[in-house]
Amino acid sequence: MILRGKHLAALATAATLVVASCSSASKSDTGTTPGSSPATSASTSTPGTTGPTDTTAASAWKVSLDNCSDPEAAKAAITGELTIGSAMPLSGSPAVAFAPVKDGFELYLKYANENKVLPGVNLKADIRDDQYDATQTPGVVSSLIDAKVNIFSGIIGTPNNLAVRDTLNEECIPQLAALTGNPAWGDDVAKYPWLTGALVPYNLEAQMYATKLKELIGEGGTVGLFYINTEFGKIYADAFKPAAEKLGLKVVDEQTIEGTDENPPTNQVGSIAAKQPMAIMAIPLGLQCPAFLKELQNAKAANTGWAPKVFVTNTCASKLFVDTLAGDAGDGVYTSGNLLDGADPKNASNPGISNFLAAYKAAGLAGDVGTTETGWTVAEVTVAILKHAQDSGTLSRQSIIEAARNMTYTPTMARPGVEYKMDGEKDPYSFQSLTILQWNHASATFTEIGDTITSFEN
Repeated sequence: MILRGKHLAALATAATLVVASCSSASKSDTGTTPGSSPATSASTSTPGTTGPTDTTAASAWKVSLDNCSDPEAAKAAITGELTIGSAMPLSGSPAVAFAPVKDGFELYLKYANENKVLPGVNLKADIRDDQYDATQTPGVVSSLIDAKVNIFSGIIGTPNNLAVRDTLNEECIPQLAALTGNPAWGDDVAKYPWLTGALVPYNLEAQMYATKLKELIGEGGTVGLFYINTEFGKIYADAFKPAAEKLGLKVVDEQTIEGTDENPPTNQVGSIAAKQPMAIMAIPLGLQCPAFLKELQNAKAANTGWAPKVFVTNTCASKLFVDTLAGDAGDGVYTSGNLLDGADPKNASNPGISNFLAAYKAAGLAGDVGTTETGWTVAEVTVAILKHAQDSGTLSRQSIIEAARNMTYTPTMARPGVEYKMDGEKDPYSFQSLTILQWNHASATFTEIGDTITSFEN
């Protein structure tokens, strides 16, 4: 059962990464950090992109090297070649979902080298297999440190990142763009300055769903809550409930499922159906996602006229879960995302999408386009950070983490307004806006619902 649970979590994380590339979002900020000005050029950006902003020394956040095991190594200039290490699932069942992340990451580095995005420096990736097993991640990271990688980026999974956070913090090696939305990545920048996240925090996502539900069902609307009984599920639920109450929504039933439970949630859905709520907020995990949607479809068929608005988290919103495995039971489900979908024909003329798809085709790749896009985007943001650090005068581990936390950048496959923006301890999360999406089974696409929610920006 433990192995099964690991694979469920892996599938859920993969779904989060895929849905991140299925919509648009925008920042309400002006696009500059204090004391900064936009800096865009062909050498620092790809088509449709705004290059990283330049922050002055007077206003920028600075990292302390006092607790580093080797402060001089953190300050040492990186020249000639820079190697980015990562731990990802490359074998076993999780590799099926995650292999395209690696492909996309390496594909962007190839593009960056060919286009001299980081002048004078050749970029290299060293991505090793942890099988999505957090007990293996420390060994993988230790071997990469021994191999003299300069930084880490794109490590997949909350427990996997947590397993190496203390080590990389002590070694003062940047751990950029953790591919997980755990809010812990921004909770204590002073204690863990060397780790940054790449996804919208789960708790903010939950609050955004409450906000959109208020618009859809109005004040006094009733909601059924279903979530996995793990830390992951509780982060969402604990954020959603007070947000819903504050907005005048009433949670009329609350049901949970254990993380290792492979059975359809018949009783839980039945309990919710008995209350006939106007909406349902669902937070299952992995294969529990299509199982929930199918049970809900059965319950709606048995309760004529009951048609609740159904929201599922990013972890359920891949096409695999809402369509391939759920069939038409996923039709009309709401979720969210923050990048364009490279697989949707309507986005083909977008410069960032067309540039990515050309590289994808030239490389002969065949993996899921959305997941590959995620890997490309994580690498793109990582390289933007490196360019920002290089522009500061010295490319070093110290300047890299300072650049990461003092930068505004627009990813190439984001629609206008989407930004990576961090401002030291004042704004410790890279993305905090999402667009609500709705799945259309007939067209096999996500439709954007309303304007992007930007009110949670720091």
